[in-house]
Amino acid sequence: MPEPPPSHPSDDDRLEGELALLVDGRLDSEQAAAIETRAAAEPDLARKITLVRAGRDQLRAAADATEAPFELRRRVDELAPAPRRARWRPFAALAGVGAAAAVALALLVAGGAPSTGDVLEAALRPPVATVTPTGGPLLEEQVEGVRFPDYQAKFGWRAAGQRDDEVDGRLVRTVTYRKDGQRVRYSIVAGDALDEPDGEDLEAEGTRLRRIGDENAVTWRRGGHTCVMDGSAGVSLDTVAELAGWKAKGEIRF
Repeated sequence: MPEPPPSHPSDDDRLEGELALLVDGRLDSEQAAAIETRAAAEPDLARKITLVRAGRDQLRAAADATEAPFELRRRVDELAPAPRRARWRPFAALAGVGAAAAVALALLVAGGAPSTGDVLEAALRPPVATVTPTGGPLLEEQVEGVRFPDYQAKFGWRAAGQRDDEVDGRLVRTVTYRKDGQRVRYSIVAGDALDEPDGEDLEAEGTRLRRIGDENAVTWRRGGHTCVMDGSAGVSLDTVAELAGWKAKGEIRF
């Protein structure tokens, strides 16, 4: 009995996938321009794009405002469209490959290094795993020996979750902290320190920080690694800098 011919996605399925990539800013520029040209002449397509964009915004707002189950978030994360230029992806997508081997392979094939802007982009997605508070100034979570701070006792910021991403072949681990409905994200990049962006220099507890453009975000170095922190709209740049530079009387090593 002859085998059935392989199935192919319908034109509607293909278009829906392209629209998801379009509203997420990850569709090839030529394809995006073609769809936008069509939408200008086809009201039904323009309405569909508006609906897809609204749905994306609602999902992002819900994910950022609620403590959804981390396993659910991880699975949704893996179903997300392929990122623009494949510059970064969740490490969960490398399931079945040893973590060390996956990082080594990524470093071999990636070439180049991410920018701090790429790190910020990767950190935007919500956490997918829990973090256990320690009661001291340091969490157990770390990147190549550089541990994340535990801000809860000193500042009231609770470590709410973490995620791992691969950005241009580098592991980027991000811990999200929450307080009074606000959020800060602290990322540490594996490997050698990245080039610093243009921006204003700040100082906290004797540590020089570099503001990332005009963002509510800073970058600095700890143990030869690049760290990046950004805050939600209600968090001042001074607060971000204070948290980033906190040394806990020398217990947090820079």
